[in-house]
Amino acid sequence: MGVKVRINKGKLYLDIHLNGRRHWESLGLSITPDKQQNREVMRLAEICRSKREAQIVSGEWGLLDPVNGKKTLYGYLEGISKDRDKKDRTHKVLKHLSSYPGGDAIRLDQVNEKWFDNFQKHLVKNTGLSQTTANSYAYAVRMALNNAVHENIIPRNPAEAVKSIPVPEPDKVYLNIEEIQQLANTPLNGALGAEVRRAFLFGCFSGLRISDIKSLTWGDIEHSAKGIQIVKRQKKTDRKVFIPLHETAWGIINDKAIHPHTEFIFPLQARLKDNVNNYLVRWAERAKLEKRIGWHTARHTFAVLSLESGAEIYTVSKLLGHTNLKTTQVYAKATDKMKREAVNGLPAIDIE
Repeated sequence: MGVKVRINKGKLYLDIHLNGRRHWESLGLSITPDKQQNREVMRLAEICRSKREAQIVSGEWGLLDPVNGKKTLYGYLEGISKDRDKKDRTHKVLKHLSSYPGGDAIRLDQVNEKWFDNFQKHLVKNTGLSQTTANSYAYAVRMALNNAVHENIIPRNPAEAVKSIPVPEPDKVYLNIEEIQQLANTPLNGALGAEVRRAFLFGCFSGLRISDIKSLTWGDIEHSAKGIQIVKRQKKTDRKVFIPLHETAWGIINDKAIHPHTEFIFPLQARLKDNVNNYLVRWAERAKLEKRIGWHTARHTFAVLSLESGAEIYTVSKLLGHTNLKTTQVYAKATDKMKREAVNGLPAIDIE
């Protein structure tokens, strides 16, 4: 293992030899005609070389990174957020971190339980955020600290010893079979309206998210001796799901035609950036439903109907593509029918 400073065409690089491989890293420094300035440039290059060598040795021996540990938490989160969507909570928490006294200056190796607990309290009391959103932003910091542990930057995650911000359990709006039929009996005008209607009903019997419904192609539908199923990699989790198609779901999309594998099943929505939720609101009003529905209502409906039909929670979790069984357990709490059946199934005795 070795790290040396090299000059190539007036630019300074680190020549790193590690595990039989060699690569160069630019230092962003250049040689100038001024000899005195060059001495300062070479001094800085040597400091960089020394720090980089210390980082490599620390990684080789499983020691803490002596350089990145001095990074600010803000800078570390900023680096993580660069490759993420601007709507990601890792981006959004930065604003609140910088508004918290010292939040943009505290180093990763200075964060402790008390600091993280106080930051959570700040998110709840001083930002105007809901408890749920505040907890989501705090979670982004938790995960960043967890990531720093895996990268040997800090020895442990101090946030693990701090309780999460309590959040109210969300109400899962779902439809019963009568309400689905009520919607099915109610038309939505226009070509896009008709497609929105079909897509929502398809979601009720497949459990797909709207992002996966919009990107669903005929190539995602697999026919075999066992039947018809969806085989698709989910956009949100990048996990592949295998969903046997209910006859109602297949009936919604089956137009008896032959389609190219790359053709979208819901082409009008595939071209839209907007999820056209206003169509669903108008449709529910026209059908005289008392519930306010959105695209996720269809997914909730699929989960609850599956559980009420006797499917095991683990199976439903796999159908939905959940990464954690706890996420699916929320649906089991939502259904009154299962509670009634559980109570009605208790043995009876004669009481005088």
